Amino acid sequence: MNGGRNYMPRIQSSSYGVSRVRLLRIFRHGDRDDPRDLTIALRFDGDFTAAFRDGDAGGVLPSETVNNLVRRAACEVETANLEDLALLLCARVLEQHAAIGRVRIDVVEQPWARLDVSGKAQGQAFTPAGMERRTTAVTSNGKRTAVVSGIENLVVMRTAGFAPPRRAIDADQGRSDGLQPLLVVALSARWTYSTPDIAFAPYRLGARAAIVETVARHAARSLHHTLYAVGDVLLATYQEIVDVTLGAEERPYRPADLFQTGIENPDVVFVARDEPVALVEVTVTRDNGSG
Repeated sequence: MNGGRNYMPRIQSSSYGVSRVRLLRIFRHGDRDDPRDLTIALRFDGDFTAAFRDGDAGGVLPSETVNNLVRRAACEVETANLEDLALLLCARVLEQHAAIGRVRIDVVEQPWARLDVSGKAQGQAFTPAGMERRTTAVTSNGKRTAVVSGIENLVVMRTAGFAPPRRAIDADQGRSDGLQPLLVVALSARWTYSTPDIAFAPYRLGARAAIVETVARHAARSLHHTLYAVGDVLLATYQEIVDVTLGAEERPYRPADLFQTGIENPDVVFVARDEPVALVEVTVTRDNGSG
């Protein structure tokens, strides 16, 4: 091999960060607490040529420094909004570390539900609230800031009314059995705000409520049809939302085959199937009529 080279290696871009900082933040309000169980990822973009080319890590933040920065911000943040914590972290990093030109903060929250004792929700006792996760991703270079919030793994089920009735098994009789397919699906949604200067809590609550209500009530022709309807509702309801990306992973259940038992199964007994798993995703944005 020729030991020489006719090029000069150049670093086009560089970044580093921390992929997983776990912490539990408790907001205390007298005898009522609000826990926030968070997983935070940080990515820093900038000119780190010296670290990569020369092995000089003087401009690179050690992981423990990043961890301490996150813990301090979590302690000082005044609201329970994921977005406010991510915005504070972005501002702190850009203010204190000139070598970093852009920051992305991803926050995922595991919700906790209050324990119910004798019909009364407890103020300081909790249990995990299922598989659903709240998310936000904030990216900032100090001049422009983008906030994308959402939810992941919102599992819903429709036992009827999701699609037109299936054709009758006995086609000779020419009638519909009137039964509706079962739908079990894990939904995800991400929406982009037009500005970081917003009261995030009511938007998150409202967006989730709109998603759930639309999925529950929409007279859908398909899963694709329902996701588009959800996006339409969110954009029509919230002018501050620029676009919505919706995803669905179907968890297939099919009517159990009871032929060998000698009885009919009028779609009341179902069995889970591991595959195939249908994946659907769509991004819905506003058409300004310029196209």
